[in-house]
Amino acid sequence: MSDIKNPKVRFAPSPTGQLHLGSARTALFNFLYAKHHRGTFYLRIEDTDKARSKQEFVEQICTSMEWLGLKWDGEPLFQSTRLNEYHDVVQTLLENNTAYRCFCSKDVLETARAGGSYQYPGTCRDLSEEDIMMHMNSGKGFVVRLRVPEGETHFDDMIYGTVHVKHDEIDDFIIARSNGNPTYNLVVVVDDHEMEISHVIRGEDHISNTPKQILIYNAMGFTVPEFAHLPMILGPDKKRLSKRHGALGVQQFKDDGYLPDALLNYLALLGWNPGSDDEIFTLDELIASFEMSHVHKKGAVYDEQKLSWISGQHMSRLGTAKILEGIHAINGDWGEGFETQYLYEVLEQLKLRSKSLRDFIDQSSYFFSDPISYDEKSARKNWKDDTTSQIMNDYKKRIDSLELWDADVIEASLRKIAEENNLSAGKLIHPTRLALSGISSGPSLFTLMSILGKEVCIRRLTKALDIFPLES
Repeated sequence: MSDIKNPKVRFAPSPTGQLHLGSARTALFNFLYAKHHRGTFYLRIEDTDKARSKQEFVEQICTSMEWLGLKWDGEPLFQSTRLNEYHDVVQTLLENNTAYRCFCSKDVLETARAGGSYQYPGTCRDLSEEDIMMHMNSGKGFVVRLRVPEGETHFDDMIYGTVHVKHDEIDDFIIARSNGNPTYNLVVVVDDHEMEISHVIRGEDHISNTPKQILIYNAMGFTVPEFAHLPMILGPDKKRLSKRHGALGVQQFKDDGYLPDALLNYLALLGWNPGSDDEIFTLDELIASFEMSHVHKKGAVYDEQKLSWISGQHMSRLGTAKILEGIHAINGDWGEGFETQYLYEVLEQLKLRSKSLRDFIDQSSYFFSDPISYDEKSARKNWKDDTTSQIMNDYKKRIDSLELWDADVIEASLRKIAEENNLSAGKLIHPTRLALSGISSGPSLFTLMSILGKEVCIRRLTKALDIFPLES
C-alpha cells in the first residue's frame, strides 16, 4: 500500500442522465477519502459519447453535488476537450509497437466468434509494414488494438485484496475505434495520469477494466495508481439497484425535501461502517471517521425504511428556523398569513413525525385551514351515533367556557367529561381529533388545540357536529 498522505482522487460521471444513488455514493467515498487524508477531490465529466451526453445532465450533476456539499477542487475537466491528447497517446503506442492497427472487418470477427472464439484471434497482430501500408493506401478502415503481452497482471485492491488476471483471458482490446475516437479504457488512463490521480475509487463493476488499464499504464510508462472497487448497491431482490426498484436520482430526494446530510449519512452506511455502533453523522463527522479499511466487500441493500429513520433523526436535530427556511425553499407560500411564532409551534409538533421537509408540508394543512374531508374509517369507528354527538357537544360547551386556554386545562376538561359519562378518555380524544384535523393521528391533541386556539376549535367542533355521525 502506498503512502496515502495528500491523495488525489476524482469522481468521473458521464452526463447521460441525472446523478443517481450509486454514483452519488461513489462521489461521497472519493470525497471522504480525500478530505480525511487532506487530499484533493477532482470532478471529471466523461462526455466523449456525443450522442448521449447532454449539457442539462452536466448542470444537474454539478447542482446535485453542490447540494450534497461535495465540493470539488479546481474546475471540472471535460474529456470532450481533450481528444488531441488521446490521439497523441494512441500514436505513441503505435510508434513503440505496444499497439497495432487492425483491419479485420466485422464479418471476419463474427466468423471467428461463430467458430467458438470470443477473443480477437490476432489476425492483424503481426502484419508487415508493407501489408499495413497496402491496407491504408486502399482506404480500408481500421481500429487500434493494444498488444497484450504474455503473462499476468495483478494489483492490490484496497477493498478486495490482491487480484490476479492471466493475460490469456484478455484479448488485444481496442483502444481507438474506426472513426478515430479513443475508447473508455484509454481515455481514463490518460486523464488519470495527467491529473496525477493517486487513488482510483469506483464501483466494482469496473474491476474487469482495471487489468486492461494497468496494461496501458505500463505500455506508456505511467505510474499505476492504487485502486479501490466499491461494492454495488443492491435492491431488495439482491440485484444491482436500478430503475426497476424505483431507485431515485439525487434531484428527486432534494425535491422531496430530504436533508443533504441525511442522504449522505445513509449513503455512507451503504458499504461502510465506522467501527462503532454510531449511525448518525454529519458530513464533517463522516470525514473524520472514514477509513477505506472499513468498506465492505459485500453489496449493500438499499433500505428505504432505514433511510427514513436516518432522515428523521437528522430532521429532529435541525433547528426550527432552518426547517422553516428549507420549507420555504420548496414552497414559499407555506404558512402564509400566519405569524412566524405560530409556524415554529407547528413545526415543533411535527418534527418527530417528519422524515423530510415535504412531510411537514404534507402533514400540516389542518393547522392553517379547516378540514374539507374526514377519515371515513375513523368516523365510523369513533363517532358511531348520536350518543357521541351529545358528549362532544357537552365538551364543546365546556371548553368554550374556559377562561385559560392551555393544553393542561383543555385536557383536564376532556377527562372530566369522560369521567362524568363513565367513558375512557379515548372515547373523546379520537372524535375530537377527527373534528379538528380530519385524520386519525397526529401530534398531542391538547397541544394541537392550544396552538389552534379556542375560536378555531369551537368552529371545527360545531362543523363536525353537523356532519357526524355518518349515515349508514
